[in-house]
Amino acid sequence: MANYSQAHICQCLTRLSTLRSTSVVTISGNRQKTGHQFVGDVLSLAHGLLQLGLGNGDIVAICGFNSDWYLEWLLAVAFVGGIVAPLNYRWVSTSPACSFEEAKSAMLMVRPVMLVTDESCKHWYQELQSNALPSVKWHVFSGSLSSGFEKTSNVLTTETLRKHVIGTKQLDYSWAPEGAVIICFTSGTTGRPKGVIISHSAMIVQSLAKVAVVGYSEDDVYLHTAPLCHIGGLSSAITMLMVGGCHVLIPKFEASLAIEAIKQHCVTSLITVPAMMADLISLTRLKETWKGRQYVKKLLNGGGSLSAELMKDATELFPRAKLLSAYETCSSLTFMTLHDPTLQTPAQTLQTVDKTKSSSVHQPNGVCVGKPPPNVELKISADEPSTIGRILTRGPHLMLSYWDQNPMKATESTNDFWLDTGDIGSIDDCGNVWLVGRQNAQIKSGGENIYPEEVEAMLLQHPGVIATVVVGVPEARLTEMVVACIKLRQSWHWTNNKCKQSAENNLTLCREVLRDYCREKKLTGFKVPKLFILWRKPFPLTTTGKIRRDQVRREVMSHLQFFPSNL
Repeated sequence: MANYSQAHICQCLTRLSTLRSTSVVTISGNRQKTGHQFVGDVLSLAHGLLQLGLGNGDIVAICGFNSDWYLEWLLAVAFVGGIVAPLNYRWVSTSPACSFEEAKSAMLMVRPVMLVTDESCKHWYQELQSNALPSVKWHVFSGSLSSGFEKTSNVLTTETLRKHVIGTKQLDYSWAPEGAVIICFTSGTTGRPKGVIISHSAMIVQSLAKVAVVGYSEDDVYLHTAPLCHIGGLSSAITMLMVGGCHVLIPKFEASLAIEAIKQHCVTSLITVPAMMADLISLTRLKETWKGRQYVKKLLNGGGSLSAELMKDATELFPRAKLLSAYETCSSLTFMTLHDPTLQTPAQTLQTVDKTKSSSVHQPNGVCVGKPPPNVELKISADEPSTIGRILTRGPHLMLSYWDQNPMKATESTNDFWLDTGDIGSIDDCGNVWLVGRQNAQIKSGGENIYPEEVEAMLLQHPGVIATVVVGVPEARLTEMVVACIKLRQSWHWTNNKCKQSAENNLTLCREVLRDYCREKKLTGFKVPKLFILWRKPFPLTTTGKIRRDQVRREVMSHLQFFPSNL
């Protein structure tokens, strides 16, 4: 029996092929496609996948930069009842072995039958030829094969698949088991990727929340600054597909590319993380005559709160834009308007019963991150009489489960299912959520989640390091900067000067040597500490012998400007 009422992300195709038939809906490099052309390419690719033998519930891993092809693959795989597993393109680096290992770990977990890559991942071809991933039946390049690739029976292109289509038989979309459509990867407590299974309905509900709160419409020209491998970029992409707006896709975020795209295509909306905003501000300060600012009307910030300085600069850079922030875990749980130009003044972001309190978003009891949209239910799990505790959520926006794990467990009763976000906070009488901190030690840097335990384990492999604690400290551009506090083994020496590891200098360490060591050990680039501090005293411990990471962080923040290398 057909599930006519079941949500499906391909339900957007009807709107695109009719109301937006002759309007440009994607701009990627020199390619522009109307709604009719875009939908036609999605459907022909879906037909090609079916004729190739892709089955219901099969997983397709995709790794590449943002492009119109990426959107088409996302929809085509979903159309035939497959599941898309986007791989983080930031796993790709100048070191082929480094980039492949983390991606390989993710793929061994979910066992995709197909891997789709672009030119940024061309060095993976040699790894795949060694049968490192036995589940992969087909390897597809989204584009044409370059001279560096050997054409074999299991290496296809997007265009090849489209050309395999025979006839014009009309097909309807189907669903994978449990309505799953996407597996997003996030690091676990050990730093290894964890697969988060998201359903069609969750993606659509998350998108509808953005339509309601941010106000996206078919008149928007949306610039894809966030990678399509992240839930923020994916849900915004689905949102714009649903409303029928125009997608402007640049391969990855670079401030210069974004500024040029805004000006050239009259971009009206985009999303940022604090690091992106800082880069845009820095670059445009050098462009006194830059006129792109007049087009942008909607700015949504995620991946960490904006500092007061960044908020001020952002409103000056985009004076006509409504500036909002989103607090995200598995999806956007709350939204807050930071600035609304129609009100002529910054929005009153905090409404408390006690009107004598400051309206600042930064308070001793945390940072205000706004209120949940209509579909999101939140509560605090705390021991009375405390009002601060673990932030729990439930609703149709939630993931189905982690890959190869049972669905979420009930926290209070068999009929009361809540997801623990892992964050600590409170909710005031007006419904504002105040974020106090992370339940674990996770560091948020440049929009990426970093687990210090993984970095510490890497540093402890160095023969000169006897102990280390990694923390994140506030930083305007990255939200948090990764700092490694280290203790040296006896006979080893530290220098603040630049040095190189050599036979004559094998008992001396400096930040350059440790950074190179992290890279040699294949630690992903954004996880490598930006700062190393020599720690001369014992690390603070709890009564059970565990590191007081919060205390280390406070001491680093308090003494960093005075004692940068002598704590």
